[in-house]
Amino acid sequence: MKKRLDWVDAAKGIGILLVVMAHVPIPDSLKQFIYSFHMPLFFLLSGMMFRSSSSPALSFIQKKAKSLLLPYLYFSIITYVFWFSVTRFFAFKGQTDIDPFVPFTGIFISNADEARLTHNPAIWFLTTLFLVEILFFFMHRLSKGRPAALILLTILCGGAGYASTLLLDQSLPWNANVALTAVVFYSIGFLAKQWFVELKTDPTLLLCTGLLVLTAYMQSFNSRIDMRINDYGDLFIFYACALLGSAAVIYLSFKLKTSPILTYLGRNSIVILVLQFAGIDIMKAFVFYGLGINIADTAQLSWTLFYTIGTLLLMVPCISFLGKHPMLLGKRAKATQRYEQKTSAG
Repeated sequence: MKKRLDWVDAAKGIGILLVVMAHVPIPDSLKQFIYSFHMPLFFLLSGMMFRSSSSPALSFIQKKAKSLLLPYLYFSIITYVFWFSVTRFFAFKGQTDIDPFVPFTGIFISNADEARLTHNPAIWFLTTLFLVEILFFFMHRLSKGRPAALILLTILCGGAGYASTLLLDQSLPWNANVALTAVVFYSIGFLAKQWFVELKTDPTLLLCTGLLVLTAYMQSFNSRIDMRINDYGDLFIFYACALLGSAAVIYLSFKLKTSPILTYLGRNSIVILVLQFAGIDIMKAFVFYGLGINIADTAQLSWTLFYTIGTLLLMVPCISFLGKHPMLLGKRAKATQRYEQKTSAG
């Protein structure tokens, strides 16, 4: 059984907390700051988890399809049905004029063009990460794990990703063009993993604060980043902010690795990712219909915290349910795992 890195769950916990905060009503400056690094962070952390293997490519692809594409399919259908039958009728969303067939096609195309991901705007990450995992697997095989060769391939992918922002006026299926940029962070995570681990006893909270302040300052000179639609603004500022902000979160996670709340959120970050918008819509419906407050008037930090905490609390029963039905997340049932461990031990 693979040993779980203690700080990774905390880093994912911080990351998914920022993801939810960025998706609820929030002051624009704070939203722009979070968007500058929150998705690169997840690709970078995923790269840190990559393990070189001699297993056949088909076996690797099947494994990743089970852990990423199956949950994508299940939760695309679940959230589409919820949107179709419930949330598209919420007056504050203004989505009754959207042809339901458009987001239905989005289940298979998985990009944000033409409102295809209206039912679940965040779920694009799973298909993009799948492509990134496969792309990096072949990059690692081709380079034979040699850092210099891997860096060269990473630069080529990054260049192709940048070219796609200039040449393409629409996203490719499964955000394949975004994957070319995302794999850069995945590769950096893989290559810099040992460096981060060796420094984990050195960083202080003051250093983390300094990195975040520098990220916010640099991002103030750029437009809002949105990886989902392949929009990065100034490329140098984008990469600088993405790496600085991600480094700050990783260093901070070394200090907060024992936090039960953050590690809980991190272990269940996929569940929160795919169900957060359903929870956010429920919270907005409570504010709009229950309290009679216009959603546009709640883009303030106090309301941001209210929405975020409420949404995360709504995720708890979902996480509990899925813990009993792990196959929906592409995982084996616990009984099967225990049986396999016993037979392998015997």
